Amino acid sequence: MTKELNLTADSLIEFGFGTVKPEKQEWMYGEYFPYMAPTMAKHGLSILAGFGVIATNFAGGNPQTGSLASWPSADKRKALHNDPKFLAIQPARDAAMDFLTGGHLFESMDEVITLNTDSDYAIIITEDSNSISDPIFALPLASDSPEQTYAGKSLILRPWGDADEALLTSSSTEKEVFRIRFSNSAK
Repeated sequence: MTKELNLTADSLIEFGFGTVKPEKQEWMYGEYFPYMAPTMAKHGLSILAGFGVIATNFAGGNPQTGSLASWPSADKRKALHNDPKFLAIQPARDAAMDFLTGGHLFESMDEVITLNTDSDYAIIITEDSNSISDPIFALPLASDSPEQTYAGKSLILRPWGDADEALLTSSSTEKEVFRIRFSNSAK
């Protein structure tokens, strides 16, 4: 199957990933997201694509899931995270996660990308985006991104290949690599 990833230059792309505790997955996807969807939409959040993480060299944990999301601005993201409805449910959301990383906002572009949900992709975070051949996109970290862990680096997406398999065994300080598969839903 295919899924379209609709990018617009007047938005920012958030790369987030983590692991939902197995016993909390039903709550997360059956209650939290439906409950928060109107508030997320009010602040301009649009989940573009969810994905499962197959393998990674990320040193900070073992992510199982992630997403690419679109925001109108970093200020809109901040407003959601200060919204009373979010603040009330945030402790339960955080308790449902083994870990979560987000706030990595990247510049965007005008592009509609067709993804194959039956194929694997590489997400690569690197300073040296020119060393990555055949990217679908290479998006630099936004200067107003609330999280600056990836300052000076770009978010790169490309179909998974042999070169990515080799990168997966390299140090995550040079290139952080995620082997992912996009889902048909936001999960």
